[in-house]
Amino acid sequence: MGTIKWLAIIVMVGFASGCTFTQQAVKITPQVEVSGGQVGNGARLRVNVVDERPKTTLGTRGAQGVGADMTIDGDLASIVRGAIEQGLERLGFSPTRDPGEARELRVEIRNLDYNVIVGFWAGTLKVDCSMKGVCVRGGTRPYELLHRGEFSESVQVVQGAEANNHYVSEAVSNAVNSLLADRELMQCLAE
Repeated sequence: MGTIKWLAIIVMVGFASGCTFTQQAVKITPQVEVSGGQVGNGARLRVNVVDERPKTTLGTRGAQGVGADMTIDGDLASIVRGAIEQGLERLGFSPTRDPGEARELRVEIRNLDYNVIVGFWAGTLKVDCSMKGVCVRGGTRPYELLHRGEFSESVQVVQGAEANNHYVSEAVSNAVNSLLADRELMQCLAE
C-alpha cells in the first residue's frame, strides 16, 4: 500500500508542476465599487492612463521565479482606463480622451507583480498593484498620490488560470477603487 501512495503523490506533483511551465495570459476584469455622487458636477475631464511598469510580465507561475512567465491578456492601460472612466461617470464627471482638455486625470501604473513566496507547508501568493493618480490643471500638477492594491492568499499548489485571473483582478480593483475614493484627488479634478 505504501508504494501506491507514493506513486499517487509523485503523479500529483507531476501534474501540478506541469502547470508551472505553461505560460498564461491573465484576463483582468476590475470591479469598480464607487457609489454614485455628484462631486464632478458634469465637469469634462481627460483621462490619460500610462503604463510605466519596469517589465511587461507579472511574474512566473511557480515560486522563486521558476516556471513560465505570466503576461496580461490585452492592454493594461486600456483596461484600467475603462474602469477609471466608469468610476468617474458614477461620480458625476464627464470623462473624455480629448488631448485639448485643460483638466486631466493622469494615472501612472507603476507596478503589477505576481509572486509566490515559499513556505514550509504552503506558500503565500501575493499580487501587488500600484498606480499614481495625478490631478493636472493647465499644465500644473497640484495634487498627486500613489494608490496601492494587493491580494494575498496561502496556496499549496500552482494556481490555474481562473484563480489567477481573479487574484490579479482583485489587486487591480483595489488600486482603482482606492484612487477613485481619494477625496482630495476628486476635489482637485472638480475645481
